Amino acid sequence: MKISIAMATYNGARFIRAQLESFLAQTWQPNELIITDDCSTDETEVIVREFAITAPFNVKFYRNEKNLGFTGNFNSALMKTTGDLVFLSDQDDVWFPDKVRYMLHVAELNPEALVIMNDAALTDSYLNEVGLTKLGQIRSAGLSMDSFVMGCCVGVRRELLELCMPIPVDFQGHDNWLVWFADGLNAKVFVPEVLQYYRRHESNESQFIANRIKRVTRMHTLLHSIKSVFRKDSVNRTRAQLEQLRIYADGIRIVQGKAPDKYHRQLFELEDRFRKKLETNKKRMVVRDKKLLPRLFAICSLLKNGGYRHTSGLKAFLRDIVG
Repeated sequence: MKISIAMATYNGARFIRAQLESFLAQTWQPNELIITDDCSTDETEVIVREFAITAPFNVKFYRNEKNLGFTGNFNSALMKTTGDLVFLSDQDDVWFPDKVRYMLHVAELNPEALVIMNDAALTDSYLNEVGLTKLGQIRSAGLSMDSFVMGCCVGVRRELLELCMPIPVDFQGHDNWLVWFADGLNAKVFVPEVLQYYRRHESNESQFIANRIKRVTRMHTLLHSIKSVFRKDSVNRTRAQLEQLRIYADGIRIVQGKAPDKYHRQLFELEDRFRKKLETNKKRMVVRDKKLLPRLFAICSLLKNGGYRHTSGLKAFLRDIVG
């Protein structure tokens, strides 16, 4: 099985050497490393090109003509890979030596799996372990395993890339795009083993509660949810989320047109689920624009008719009351 690594870089000179060295230390070497750089202004390109000279596998470096953003940059990297199993890599993590070999073994044992995800040990910016893992944080926070959507822990089969790529320009979250499709096709496998470090520092994109380097509990999750209800930009954030739901639902429709017959039913159900979620949230936006008393009546009606079935539940209910 041919192995590719897709790495997206942007001003990564501070950390990237450690990650590149962890690729060299793999007990099963990749066949190619594809790196797309989003117009870095530091020494990232110099470091990569020096690494490529002596690397025992093929290293290709591409510099984007313009800044594509996090998702666009990964989209570009993934589209350039040729492997049967493609690993996504951030520029600031470090893989354990047996990561590729172990994930490849899991892929061979699960031929129907389109996405394979491993656990990761959380560290500070200096790679000091804090005694926590990503899956452990999700569990202690009382979150669903559906919350485990982390691109740097993903290995994805070529079949899924051919099915759902490219990622639409305006969609935010390359990992959401891939993992949601794998979920919908019942083709995602979790690997409970910790196979890498996930470095947390001031420049990380993700602010997800389970990424914190101090243990989180269900109480932390509840307080975080309540706090988000009262954010001043909550309406704008909801509108942005609606747009993301629309883009994804439209994307499913496009994928249906080229998918093998074996996936048609699951893709139809996946689109139906996202369309319902989209319509529910549109109704909620209308409800939230009402004055308090009419809003309360509308919320009760929505609740009675199962309108919160496709939402975050209590959090959505409270947010609508606040308006």
